[in-house]
Amino acid sequence: MRNILAHRVGYLDAPQIPLDRDVEIGIRDLEIVMHDPGETVDDVKRVLDPLGMRVASLHAPSPIEDDAVFGMIEDYARRAAAFGTKSLFLSVHTGDKPREWAYPRLRKLGDIAAEHGVALAMETHPNLCQNGDEMRETMEAIDHPYVGVNFDCANVYYYNRDVTAAGEVAKVAPWVKSVHLKDTDGGFESIHFPVLGEGVVDFAAVFATLAAVGFHGPYTLELEGDAASAENPEAMVDNVRACRQHLVDIGVL
Repeated sequence: MRNILAHRVGYLDAPQIPLDRDVEIGIRDLEIVMHDPGETVDDVKRVLDPLGMRVASLHAPSPIEDDAVFGMIEDYARRAAAFGTKSLFLSVHTGDKPREWAYPRLRKLGDIAAEHGVALAMETHPNLCQNGDEMRETMEAIDHPYVGVNFDCANVYYYNRDVTAAGEVAKVAPWVKSVHLKDTDGGFESIHFPVLGEGVVDFAAVFATLAAVGFHGPYTLELEGDAASAENPEAMVDNVRACRQHLVDIGVL
């Protein structure tokens, strides 16, 4: 089965690179953020359908402390289902509340998402998914088939010392619902995120570990830091192309 490569482009009216250039490079799947309120599924399809592009992952708001979050996830899960998308990207933290406080709320959100056949993918962020051990603890406590992890290959270095992406993903592979492909120089709290293949992440090992549990994407290019600091728009296109080429070179595309 082929791996699904996507590009996190943000809002469609201000994408990281022109969408037709993604198509030219060979990327037709996207992770997007929708303007809310106002932007509809039909609005997005009017932009993507002529290009033959798809929404592979949808960024959803997740203010876990606010009871309004249940309606938000209902809305975004319905949108994701309309796109044929199987994962909602969330960044969740509990603030000053204990982690255990969030578990039943996330379980309820999983029930809501499951009604639409969509999984929640929690980003590699403190304080629930900072590293592989924390992710595993959170996932085992929630114990819901539609609540999982968005594994960010660089964030595990940013938020932790003495880790590797390959080592951390091996701890949580069964719960991975989506992946952010981002390289790093490996430093703790370092914002140096080069194009794929120029940092320390062993992407081949990450892909192999996830393939072993039947995961094939979405794998989403998230270009930040150095990789997004291009001198001009064409250089940014070159960075996206170089990232994809690295994945081809290591045999995962």
